[in-house]
Amino acid sequence: MSSDALDASAAAEGAALLMGKHEKTHPGAWFRRTWVVTVAFATAVVATLVVSTARTRAGRPDVDSPAQAHLRVVKTVAEYGDYADIHTLRWTPQEGFFYDPYDHAPDLAQKVVTATELLQKTIQTYYPNRLATNQRPFEIVFIVTDFPQTFCLDEARHGVDGGCNVKEWAPIFTFSSAPRDKSALPTLVGSTLISFAEQVEAAMGSPTSNPGPRTWAHIDTFSLEEDVNPGSASEYEFDNLIPKIIWRGSDYPFLGPAFGAEHHRESTCHSILGRNWISDHCQLQELLKYEDTEEAFRALLGSNEITPRTRAVLMSRLDGSWIDARFSNIYWLTHPHHRFIQSRRAQLGRRFNLDAQQPMSAAELAKYKYQIDLGGWGGTTWTGTIHKMTMPGCLFHHETTMKDSYFEDLVAYEHYIPVKEDLSDLRERFGEVEADPELCKRVSANAKAWVDRFLTRRGLLFHNYQKLAVPLGKVVDPYGKFLKPFNAVHAELFVPRNSRAVDEHHHRRSRVGEQNDDAPIEDATPSFEAFDAVKRYRGVKQDTEEDEYSVEN
Repeated sequence: MSSDALDASAAAEGAALLMGKHEKTHPGAWFRRTWVVTVAFATAVVATLVVSTARTRAGRPDVDSPAQAHLRVVKTVAEYGDYADIHTLRWTPQEGFFYDPYDHAPDLAQKVVTATELLQKTIQTYYPNRLATNQRPFEIVFIVTDFPQTFCLDEARHGVDGGCNVKEWAPIFTFSSAPRDKSALPTLVGSTLISFAEQVEAAMGSPTSNPGPRTWAHIDTFSLEEDVNPGSASEYEFDNLIPKIIWRGSDYPFLGPAFGAEHHRESTCHSILGRNWISDHCQLQELLKYEDTEEAFRALLGSNEITPRTRAVLMSRLDGSWIDARFSNIYWLTHPHHRFIQSRRAQLGRRFNLDAQQPMSAAELAKYKYQIDLGGWGGTTWTGTIHKMTMPGCLFHHETTMKDSYFEDLVAYEHYIPVKEDLSDLRERFGEVEADPELCKRVSANAKAWVDRFLTRRGLLFHNYQKLAVPLGKVVDPYGKFLKPFNAVHAELFVPRNSRAVDEHHHRRSRVGEQNDDAPIEDATPSFEAFDAVKRYRGVKQDTEEDEYSVEN
């Protein structure tokens, strides 16, 4: 059999592997397995016609043929564990984009729709010629779970050979939190955080489809004009803020079992993740062993099994002079007949005063000088960090093993005060900023300025260009032929240098603003230096037209 024929049969072999490993448990399993096999054989037939040409591309022997690429996707899904909510978006010249929208959890199913919309719109915007009818099919692997829920992650971190060839996997685009350490899952791509997706897609133009109600129709920020009653603005002046760390939030577990025992924490006897499970690692029950409440708190704080959120709450119960932290599970606080009220978890909360009696509004939280964004199920807070960066005080940022797509743009002591994952330095950091009020003022001002720039239309678009459009080239454009330059696609965001062109530009921009109700463009941040770095990364040639433009300040 020729090598091309072997390539063509590889996809079918991979499909068999997928059927045999990591059996699905949901009702649609048989249909999905059958569908994968059908697609594998169809892809194999097409691949035999084009694989020879693909292999002989000059100087690019490292690029997979269509059949090899499909086999890599099939093996990736199989080894990752299809039970773990891993998805694929496919494109063919005949059918366009298509994917399986099934997921066991309704919230994840909606995230799948949001992610696929952003993927499609990004490719249509920056790789339009890649979607021509004479182009070969491609498949994109992606996840939307709060963190990569594959046991291969823990196995790779500890050097265990569990059949996970992670270095050979296809790129996996995650729209959620990603590990800071890239070595365990080297093909994982930290893409645009899903809570930004709807805003980014709107900035690119009309949505690709209409999935129904939007989950993140806007990005929460704090505003004196919108969140505070008139006449009380003086309470939010820096010197009038309450000098305490403030936190309210859910008692989510910290990461999950798939991430590894040394990181996973479930300490509160209760999960609000929509599942009827009670953890076997309920550390709060240990409090009942002690007659003295303070002794009980100190004993539990000495354990490394509790979540960072539980640790902050217990710190607050021991000494409320510098930190005010309570659990605030919004659902059962606002639904007094919810069965949770009578649960073991609720009884412990009432007995030891661990739970807030009512939620705190943004206006109430903003009266405190020090905010903190304690990570939850995904190791981060997603929406909480940016919201708290816009409040009058400064943010104590919880630096965990996980990161969101924009974290690399933030700098410790410039945009936030860093705090370790186990909070072992929290009291020290508090003393640090109390002794140097100007540090907190400076950090707060820098954080607000960063958020203001980031959340402009141009800021969000450029973030998506860097975090999603450019990395997608590994799958859809391995030869570097199709990616359009950012400034060519969004010319209205750049100011021509000659005065006549400037007048035309401002006229065009005003019309765009009238049509799209855009956020102000003046303060956006993308620079040509950053754009050049992206082009060097992708190997894109310099554009002769670039010298005619400058970034508007």
